[in-house]
Formats: sequence, C-alpha cells, structure tokens
Amino acid sequence: MSDSSLAERQAVRKALRRLGPLVLLLYTAGYLDRVNLGTAALTMNADLGISASAFGFATGIFSAGYIALQVPSNLALNRLGPRRWLGLLTICWGVVAVLTSLVQGESSLIAIRVALGAVEAGMLPGMLMYLTIWFPPRMRGRVTALVCLPFYAILGTPLSAAIIQYANGVLGVAGWRWMFLLEGAPTIIIGLVLLRFLTDSPATATWLTEPERAALLEVTAAETAVEKQKIRFNDVLQRLRDLRLITLSAGVSLLWVGFAAITAFLPLIIAGFAQQAHTKLNVVQTGLLSGAVYIPATLVAIFWVSSSDRRNERVWHVAWGALLAAAGTVLAANATDLWLTLLGTVLLTSGIYAALFLMWQIPVGHLRGPVALSVGIALTTMLGNIGSFLAPYIVGWLRDATGNYNSGLYFIAASLIGCAVVTVAGNRIRPRTTTSRTPTPHHGDVEEVTTH
Repeated sequence: MSDSSLAERQAVRKALRRLGPLVLLLYTAGYLDRVNLGTAALTMNADLGISASAFGFATGIFSAGYIALQVPSNLALNRLGPRRWLGLLTICWGVVAVLTSLVQGESSLIAIRVALGAVEAGMLPGMLMYLTIWFPPRMRGRVTALVCLPFYAILGTPLSAAIIQYANGVLGVAGWRWMFLLEGAPTIIIGLVLLRFLTDSPATATWLTEPERAALLEVTAAETAVEKQKIRFNDVLQRLRDLRLITLSAGVSLLWVGFAAITAFLPLIIAGFAQQAHTKLNVVQTGLLSGAVYIPATLVAIFWVSSSDRRNERVWHVAWGALLAAAGTVLAANATDLWLTLLGTVLLTSGIYAALFLMWQIPVGHLRGPVALSVGIALTTMLGNIGSFLAPYIVGWLRDATGNYNSGLYFIAASLIGCAVVTVAGNRIRPRTTTSRTPTPHHGDVEEVTTH
C-alpha cells in the first residue's frame, strides 16, 4: 500500500469519527422536527378539528418554503461555509419547532410549517454537499447511510408518542404541545454544537496531518469547494437546461412521494389498520410499532448501499429499491391483518431507504466543481421536494374520500414504480457538454454512476 493510500484511509477514518456523529445529529434533529407531526396527529387532529386532507396539506406545505429557498440556501453555504451556515440553520429551525407547540388551528399550523420548511431548506442539500467535500465518491453511499440512520423514527417516534401520552395534561398543556416543545429545544443546542465543532473542509482541518490533508484533498478535490467563487444567474440557468439532471431529479421527486407520505402518515396508517383488524392500540404502542418498522429497514438499507459501493453501481440499486418499496406498499394495501400490514410497511420503508441513500448521487454525478455542485444539488432536492409537497395532501384527500388509506397506498406504489422507470431512462440521457469556468476535476471527482 502506498503512503498516499495509507494517509487517505487514515484521513477518512478520522473524518468519519469526528464529523460523522455531528452530521448524524444534524440529520436526526432536522427530520425529527419535521416528521414528529405525524405522531402528534394521533391526538392533535382531534384537538384542533383537523381532517386528514387538511393535515396532509399542512404536512405537504412544509415543502413550499423548502422549495423556494433550496437554491439560495446552498449558495449561502458556498459563501459562508458549512460550519456557520448549517449551525445557524439548525438554531433557527429549533426555534420554529418550539413555536409549533403554540398552534391553535389549521391556519396557524400551515403558517408554522411553511416557516419550518423555509429555515430547513438548506439542511439536506447542505449536508449532501458537505459529504462531497469530505468523502471520496466510492464511499459516499455507505457514509450517507451511516449519517442518515433513521434514529428520528426508530427512537424519535416512540419518544414522541411517550411524551404525548404521559405528559398530557401536565400544567394544563396537551401532550402533543409538550412534544413539540421538548423535541425542538435540544435542536437549538445541537446548532450551537455544530457552530463550535464542525470543520468546513480538509484544507482547514488542523486535526489532520499534512499528508492526510493532501491525500484527502486529492481524492475529493475539496480545495475547490472552499473557494468563494461568485455564482452567476447563468449558473442556475445552465443547470435548468440540463435535461439529464432535470429528468433524474424527477426520479428523486417520485421517490420522495413515498418517503414523505410514509413519514407523515405511518402512525396514522398503523392505527387505522389496527382499528380495521379490531386491535386497539394506545398512542405509545402505535409509536413503538411505527419506530420498529425502521429497524429492519435500516439493516436492509445498509446492506444495499454497501452492495452499491462494492459494485460501483447506483442506478439499478435505486430502481430495485424503489420496486421493493412498491411491492411492500401493495402488500400493505391488501393486508388482511395488522401483522401483514406491518410486513408491508417494513418492505416499503426498506426499499425507500435503500434507494434514498443512493438516489441523490445519480443526478449530480456528472457535475463538476463547487458552483455546479452547489446549484445542482440544491436544484435536485428542490425539484424532489415537489413530491414531498404533493404526496401528503393527496394521501390525506384520498383518506377522506374513501374512508381508508388503501387508495393512498396505491398512489404511493405507482409513484415508486415511476421512480424506477424514470431513473433508469434518465440515466441514459447523454450529459450535456458545456463550457464551464469551474476548475478541471482531479482524479476521484468523477462519480461512478455516470457510467451505469
């Protein structure tokens, strides 16, 4: 093994040990404050008189602010650096999450969800951009899986349910209000931790040796990511004219239909099917079952992304993951008892997470340089969030129209099948050849997925 290879491995291990837990905290805080609304709905909807379709709209409207500020947020990250930008964003959405405890009805819930989406807009694209700065392409699938472990669901959903049930009535305050308060406040602390301990790039990492720093910069070209290049309006237009990027981003949107719907409605779906099966579940039991679904899903996803990294292949791994999720959705819709429903939701969440950890790498795999990556990743997640915007409202509307979640589940299955088809077809579109003012990439910049 060469000295540079040894230094690279040592640098990656150090980065994963030091930064991995911080990014995991960032991701967990962001998604817990986003999806705990689904658990709150078990009692909040009745307290505030909110229908399933109105709840779905309030859930989906989160994406309005999210979509509007995706690109500006990632441009701000490019200018301010990941440490300051991600830390400040985390503090801001922690404050908004706490304020959610004060909502009084549908209108105030919609307003607070728009605000939460606006301040969280930079979290996911910023985090994905941060991973490209620190880790070589061949490792990003596994690293993404590790830092995106769904602890917000495995631990967060039962915790949310426990707060709702056992804190209900304390000081005359409803349990779901305590949940938003007690889960939002720690996010502010996490933001302060990120401001103190996050490192912008290998070039500024004093905890790496000089050989480790040089080796990591060589395989990630991260030195280009910290240059404060001015981003022009034409850079955004160039990405919008990229048919391959836009088509593959549509695949992200279709995948996020399933992801958004299941994170918003899983506790309600489980409670609904339990009622149909004449099984009575309290709030905590519903929360425990909802969280337990994610445990096998996490194991499947880690195995799947490891397979993707080993085989240096992304597209078909995403497609088969989406198809597995579609099959689980159909099973859940046709289940005759609660346990078959749970099996279907396990397959659904397994397939979605298996694909989700890999999907973002495909659309931006042919982009080069910090400007293209910043704009491209932001556009991908922005367009992908269109699915997050529509899915909860459609599923909720179908629930109100039919009296059950079966039609909504079929809608999710159709979207997931569409994701598989669009991903495979979109990857066959020839990348546009454009003149770029970004630096020529070093070896290691080329994402493997572009050849598959």
